[in-house]
Amino acid sequence: MLRKLSMGLIIAVLIFGIGGCGNTNKNQPQNPAAEQQQNENVKSEYLTPIPEGTPIGESNLKLSEQIMAQKDVLGTQIYEQQGITYGDITFNAGVDKAYANQLLGELLAQMKINYSGMPLTVQGISDGQVIDSINFKP
Repeated sequence: MLRKLSMGLIIAVLIFGIGGCGNTNKNQPQNPAAEQQQNENVKSEYLTPIPEGTPIGESNLKLSEQIMAQKDVLGTQIYEQQGITYGDITFNAGVDKAYANQLLGELLAQMKINYSGMPLTVQGISDGQVIDSINFKP
């Protein structure tokens, strides 16, 4: 009896363990390389490009000022953490996602110039939730 019970328990653990491994995250793009290629040709619609060679501090300040001047933007932050440079934009609730994505793409394009050779992540945040995120790995 004990043998049957332990065998049933082992089988149940294996089934649940294997079933948990098959969970996919629907928020992640199926092909991240395709997403990176899409963002290579972002046309600057909202931000004025900052010349290459501008010191990082000055460039980040000018970039932050431009972002803060855009509609539906509550705040922005550019920072480095664990070898990755992040650019966050906090938007008003109900912001148009296409607009947010375009602004994030432009921020990423500028950050690629300022932080060449570094992994980058830009995120759009609204109501405390990440509404869009774009990653770049050199």
